Amino acid sequence: MKPLKTLKFASVAILLAGATMSQAETYKVGVINALTGTYAFGGVPIQNAMKLAIQHANESGELGDVTLEVVEGDSASDKGQTITLVSRLAQNDDLLIILGPTTSLEGTAGAPVANEQKVALFGIGSSRGIVEAGPWSFKVQQVGDDMLGELSAYVAGKTDIKKVAVIFDRSNDGFVSQKNAFIKGLDGTDVDVVSEDGILSSDTDFLAIATRLASSDIDAFFVAAPAEVGGNVVVQLRQAGLPMNVPLVGPSSFATPAFIDTAGGAAEGSIVIADYFLKAETEGNADFVTAYQEAYGELPDNWAAMGYALADLAVEAIKRAGPEPTRAKVREALAGLRDVPTILGNGTWTMDDDDFDPHYGAAILVVKDGDLMLAPE
Repeated sequence: MKPLKTLKFASVAILLAGATMSQAETYKVGVINALTGTYAFGGVPIQNAMKLAIQHANESGELGDVTLEVVEGDSASDKGQTITLVSRLAQNDDLLIILGPTTSLEGTAGAPVANEQKVALFGIGSSRGIVEAGPWSFKVQQVGDDMLGELSAYVAGKTDIKKVAVIFDRSNDGFVSQKNAFIKGLDGTDVDVVSEDGILSSDTDFLAIATRLASSDIDAFFVAAPAEVGGNVVVQLRQAGLPMNVPLVGPSSFATPAFIDTAGGAAEGSIVIADYFLKAETEGNADFVTAYQEAYGELPDNWAAMGYALADLAVEAIKRAGPEPTRAKVREALAGLRDVPTILGNGTWTMDDDDFDPHYGAAILVVKDGDLMLAPE
């Protein structure tokens, strides 16, 4: 096991302007994401957007006399760090809920601790393992079967792709699940999966895979991996001679500037599925885009939107928990959220009653002229 990195917590009180609050009316919310390490490409915008959503909740007065104070932590893209952060946050009696961590890898590590300590954990990752850890852990992202099934259907029904090579990060349950869901979605179609290659997020040399695929008869290649890793894969495939008319097909980890920045021109034509589209007309999206750009000097990406949506749902749960929220009341309210307006997907976030799997639809995007656009129907 890797040695634990130094824990860094920052407590940020975001108070309603001009109001006087007693200490009893202030409650803490843990916000932990991968601010460093492999998954920082998503963790940083997620963290920023979560804090923005909580700031908006405090400023709007929607929680009445309740004010939320953010306690930040860096999960550092590491299982051990996540476990330690969740355990330490859970020992704070004033803390109502933990938002994060960023990935399924971290979420499935931290969820059992949250359940043991009886504090709600609301993670980003798509893995069912987060929810299956017990009644105190939830996730905002829908499972790979939902997201990747739509991507598979698009590939099979809206493109000329017939042969696909698959590359996936075998060290992350979420990416493995996405790979499996994409392949499952192609069953019964005219699209064949001709090869599968497992990689690690720490890998940087993909020459052997790139050389083999460049000389093979494929129409596209599916990659499930972190944004920068996927970008590196694309670059090396192009360098090995794979034509630009053989596109990358991938999950929402590539619906981010980090992927396009890493891959550069090699990303052109890539087809990705996303939880979020910048120009979507979902309720509150225009205000979110404006506020995020003003706060952080850049437009929000897929991960920023996931973070904002998650924190917004958590705020709704805290509101429903009443004027004197407790951990148990917040957990119960979170478990009861159904058909809530969101900036994600089709504009409505809900959960199944039996297994708490979220649903909200998705968008198919294509990289064109260095930007993400809605894919042609």
